[in-house]
Amino acid sequence: MKACQGNKAAIYIPIYINPSHDSSILKCARPRSRARRSDLDRLCDSPPRAPSALPDRLVKSPTFISEKTYKPYSSKRPSTSRTYLSSLSNNHVDIDVRDPGVKVKQEKSSLMDQEPAFVDVTKDVPGLTVWRLEGKSRLIQTEERDIGFFHEGATYIALQINEDGDASLHYWIGAFANEDHKTVIEEKAHELDRIVTHAAIFSRESQYHESSCFMRLFPDGIVYIESKPKTTVSRASVYAKRMYRITGRKYIRAACSEPSLEVLDSEAACILDGFPRMYVWIGRHCNYALRNKAIHVAKRIRNLQREGISHIIVVDEKDDVMNEAFKKKLHNNTQFSEQTQCCRPGDVDPENADRRMHRVSGDHVMYNMPEAAKPPFYQRYLVQRDCYLMDRGARLPLYVWVGSQAHENEILYAIKRGKTFCQHKQYPEVIPICRIADDSEPNDFKKNFYDWREKDTKHRQLKKLYSIGNIERALFSRRDQRTVAKKNELWSSDTLPDGEDETEIWKIDGDKMIKMDNDQHGIFNNGNSYIVLHRIRTGSFTQQVLYYWLGSKLENDNQDSVLDLVLSMNKTLNNQCIVIRVFDGREPPHLMSVLGNCLIIYDKELEDSPDVESSRMFCIREHDPENCSMRVQQVPVTPSSLNSSAAFVFHIPSQECLLWYGQKSRGSEREYAKQMIGYISPLSKFDYSIITEGKESKYFWNLIGQKQKYPLDFHIEILDRRLPRLIVCCLNKDHISFNSIENFQQEDLCENEIFLLDLYDQIYVWTGSKVVESMQRQTPVCLKRYIATDPAGRADETISVWFLTQNNEPDSFTKFFPYWTSDGISGEKSYELSRKLIRQENMKVDIDKEMVDRTYFGRTKYSYKDLLKRELPEDVDPQHKEHNLSEKQFKEAVKYPRDQFYRLPLWKQEQLFKSARLGHTGASENPYRLRIESPENHNQ
Repeated sequence: MKACQGNKAAIYIPIYINPSHDSSILKCARPRSRARRSDLDRLCDSPPRAPSALPDRLVKSPTFISEKTYKPYSSKRPSTSRTYLSSLSNNHVDIDVRDPGVKVKQEKSSLMDQEPAFVDVTKDVPGLTVWRLEGKSRLIQTEERDIGFFHEGATYIALQINEDGDASLHYWIGAFANEDHKTVIEEKAHELDRIVTHAAIFSRESQYHESSCFMRLFPDGIVYIESKPKTTVSRASVYAKRMYRITGRKYIRAACSEPSLEVLDSEAACILDGFPRMYVWIGRHCNYALRNKAIHVAKRIRNLQREGISHIIVVDEKDDVMNEAFKKKLHNNTQFSEQTQCCRPGDVDPENADRRMHRVSGDHVMYNMPEAAKPPFYQRYLVQRDCYLMDRGARLPLYVWVGSQAHENEILYAIKRGKTFCQHKQYPEVIPICRIADDSEPNDFKKNFYDWREKDTKHRQLKKLYSIGNIERALFSRRDQRTVAKKNELWSSDTLPDGEDETEIWKIDGDKMIKMDNDQHGIFNNGNSYIVLHRIRTGSFTQQVLYYWLGSKLENDNQDSVLDLVLSMNKTLNNQCIVIRVFDGREPPHLMSVLGNCLIIYDKELEDSPDVESSRMFCIREHDPENCSMRVQQVPVTPSSLNSSAAFVFHIPSQECLLWYGQKSRGSEREYAKQMIGYISPLSKFDYSIITEGKESKYFWNLIGQKQKYPLDFHIEILDRRLPRLIVCCLNKDHISFNSIENFQQEDLCENEIFLLDLYDQIYVWTGSKVVESMQRQTPVCLKRYIATDPAGRADETISVWFLTQNNEPDSFTKFFPYWTSDGISGEKSYELSRKLIRQENMKVDIDKEMVDRTYFGRTKYSYKDLLKRELPEDVDPQHKEHNLSEKQFKEAVKYPRDQFYRLPLWKQEQLFKSARLGHTGASENPYRLRIESPENHNQ
């Protein structure tokens, strides 16, 4: 090409020409440069533009490097490689990309090669869709009544579209699925992932080891069905009563097994599926939430698989007569193999999990997956343009996080690289692998980070400056004073009701409680602990609050004894108190209000020193600006004790008092320091000197010591509040484990268990009214164990702890449970009510009703062989060929007479029809195959 005329500097445009085209075109001379660049790099360069033309999302991004390096991971903007290829096709230039460092994946030319089941898939219609793989590569969309029922020998794909258009995609592999089906279902899932423009959550799931991301798609639980949807007639015809073992908590699993005494467990529930009755066996120590769930699953099986014609009998292990009669229906055939047993909730020990974070950039574990971070994890470790893998051991899901500006290859090969990593670490094949996109992380992923902050860019618009529209809104963050967001009840401060109050305070001296006089309220020593009982009367209701304050220099052994003393004191008050743990220096505003908005703390070591009367120094700072509460702390008389953000009182008995004001101290602190002189030294109330920071004399430094560096501010670590998480404590004989409950409601609380409501900066310890005394004594142990095994690595003193009991919950606790009612907690009352409703429903079900489908009357009868032909007679319905069989032919085909066949569950009937080839088995054809041409052929 010719250089531009009229300019001193010539401009060359190098283009790589395909050899198949006209070779007469002259090649441009390559300008000299120090770094050799490929032709692909030159073509990928975009023309420069003004900084104002950059997208706001990239300009504000802290990880933004340049506008041409990375493209954001979004459904509206394609990746860099695809943008490059599309730009070439628009310019109609044939370019042969032969750069060895670039891998270009061939795009599908038309809808001809697309899976027919995905033709109507769109992100505009929210809802859940499930497909099942049948045959070699044919996907069948499951009916609505079959959603949640999974064959152990099959593979499935589940796609959930929420109201915002975000997709959650999962492919599920049964325990007895063959290798060919595993490979095909993975390819189909990745094809669907490309159709929905990369789902926000994409995971590989295995039977009995499903992740919480998959389980929450099925709020009614999942039921495992034996065998495959289609098998041989001889295998499908062998059917007896089946027992389902119910496990889980919020999202339960019903595992199919042979009826046997070995399946029964006193802490679980089982369902014996038979006709005309279904039996729900409840273990003696089974929690009430699982009891109600088991009854709900039995009703679901009855309605969806028995067409509502079955009686449900609830058998409680405590009822000896019914229990013995139920056991007679079982046999000791223990074919329930170890391979198919469910993992119970709480089996995972987070303390033994070795957590690591790896940066993923290729398929080689040793070279392309280096270790990026060790615990504790911080959110800043996740760079937007990279991909990271979180390894938490062989028994927890593996997460692959993809940044919003990551390359498209990082998205496409995330699951594959996760599988490679598991093979390298020799992890089980059934471990879930979840690919999660930026701003779509599940709670199970976010809980591993110490400083995770919700972006919530979809529903909340953050602002950096106050304005008239948001001046009344509360701060979203406690550390970033510039960030303002719309106030939500979730982040509101914890308050107590107003009313007539009464306060009593005791000082703990060993095992003794010494009551303090009213004039000594609010005067503590950091070497002791104190109990504050505060009563608030509002009408006829009295709210009682028990604070126990722990000094900073109190021994750890004494802290446990104080908690035991407080809990025993609460027991004497009929467990009607809210017990709140308070550490020295972290007093909540409501406690400061109880103490008169003033707290004076003496130092244990300085009080015991012999020269205590020589000189004393006190630090006065404002603890809560909203309530104007003051905190007075005795500190050592050294220059290092000074702080620019406080006022200090320096008292020498033989001389006058000195007031030292820091440059950052508030006016309220300075005025309160003057009032403290009257308390510390009444004789010097009007005889004192004021010294401001930076104007100290030599006399001042001679009194407190040689001038040294001192802090400018008070650095107190304060945790941000997060979305609440409900955790149930599972207390075994020698082990304590925890099970998280997602999307919790009031019915998830049980009156015979202990729960933790974790807000990250605060933990509520809730104890049911029917918890035995031995479990109540383990409450402090559960709390200590939970904090010690916290994956985020929080310190114990940074967490505020409230101990609650059933029927005495404050509003600050109940606001996290929608539609809170006085009788909404699961317990014996709700359990007996469920049994009563079952008995009433049984009275309405007629089990003697004729179940045989009489549609076959009047139909022309054909032989079984004629119905297997591809060309059927005109009066034969391809979906119901069984109606054209005689009684003898029907029994020979499915091995059951009609009256016994229609008593089987619907899934077994469909399995027999498919195995006998009486169902619709024709290959589905792409409806677009005949009228849609390839875009390439159309252009040609």
